[in-house]
Amino acid sequence: MRRLIAPAVAATVAYMLTMGPAPVAAQIDLSALFAQPTPIELDAVAADWSSRDVTPSQYAVERSGAGAGFSLQEIRHEIDGLTHYGVIRYPRDHEAGGKFPVLVLLHGGFSGLDLNWVLDFDADFPTTCLADSFLIVAPVYRGEMLNGYGILPTRWSDGVPSPFDRDCDDTMALLTAVLENVPTADASRVVALGGSRGGNVAYHLAMRDPRVKRTAVRYGPADFSLAHVQTGAEEMLNTGATGDRLGELVAESIAGPYVNGEMTLAEARHVLLTWSVVPHMTDGLWLQVHHGAKDTDVPLVQSEQVDARMTGFGAGDPSYAYFVYPNGSHNAASLVGHEALVEAFLCTLPTSTGVSAVPTPIRLGAAPNPFAGSVELTATTELGALKIFDESSRFTIYDTRGRLMRTLPPAKRSAGHVAVDWDGRDTMGREAPAGVYFATLTGAGPIEPLRITRLK
Repeated sequence: MRRLIAPAVAATVAYMLTMGPAPVAAQIDLSALFAQPTPIELDAVAADWSSRDVTPSQYAVERSGAGAGFSLQEIRHEIDGLTHYGVIRYPRDHEAGGKFPVLVLLHGGFSGLDLNWVLDFDADFPTTCLADSFLIVAPVYRGEMLNGYGILPTRWSDGVPSPFDRDCDDTMALLTAVLENVPTADASRVVALGGSRGGNVAYHLAMRDPRVKRTAVRYGPADFSLAHVQTGAEEMLNTGATGDRLGELVAESIAGPYVNGEMTLAEARHVLLTWSVVPHMTDGLWLQVHHGAKDTDVPLVQSEQVDARMTGFGAGDPSYAYFVYPNGSHNAASLVGHEALVEAFLCTLPTSTGVSAVPTPIRLGAAPNPFAGSVELTATTELGALKIFDESSRFTIYDTRGRLMRTLPPAKRSAGHVAVDWDGRDTMGREAPAGVYFATLTGAGPIEPLRITRLK
């Protein structure tokens, strides 16, 4: 928060300069808007969410198509009297009569849904788990465009854009429409993946929709009441510019209307709290969070607030994990190694009977574990010497912040079995500190990373 001149001094300055330039105007102070929420205010937000009708109607398949080896459908439904669109990407192994897990894919940014991204978002993932086994469902939020690139028609969802609030409503309605109208969609196995704005929607889904069993978030804004957002909003209203993207968004949609008298303080605070997720988080969420330390669009402190909240509940492996990437920015490609972690988290989704969403034929092992000097990492399958154990297979070790520590080709091979010794050193030959690490096998899968512990 910045002031060019304190109010108490302003009158004195005005008096002294009656014959000179006009005094500097008092600066806008948003402290009342950003004050900590009360239990009554939080209950009001929960009541608001539960009262919203997210029942879809008028479901229809507008167009079918194909791209990058996937069958696609552009679907339409109505919510709140508005026509909305979405895209389904069918798995490569899709067949009538089967049941397939559903991945709700949530885009970031404010320019609509890009079909090319729906087609290739998982191109760099270690295996083809998502491509082969998941129905991908991607919403076109209200007031936004689907860019179909000629594969599907370009469409606009009705309504006024409502980021960080109604995005979740739109997504829940689309998910319901798909689960009710696509016979091969398995309602018991639903997960979500989102980044940036889509990460915020993913958080909301995790809290508001019990059908979503696991959620992976990349650099999602989570608490709009933080000090950096307040400072950014005040800078935007006082000077017309700010370097804080979240503060700019709050200034445009909440703080500006409040200052101009278009919203009461209570109304503005209510909207701010509907954007935020941290104050509403509860124990029991299955959540994986990834964030780059050099992200300037959504600062790392946003995910740190989530981590503080979740660890405060005692959450941890396997239901909760938080990974920080020291050189990561606001770009998924900069979160080196996160794909294997996301894939393992989503592809081992259990059903109510305990059966995995996708067969996991490979078992990882480590002996000894914990270890002090070196450890033998093994990967074994009962399915024989499969292609997954070809020359492209590599053991990879990451630390708890998602940083790649070492990549090792298997040194021992036999039918259905590969192994290698890790000497506890990183790619530069330095001894790794004592702590927890995760090992997996790339070029194979899907495999859930194995937790290993290095002692002093």
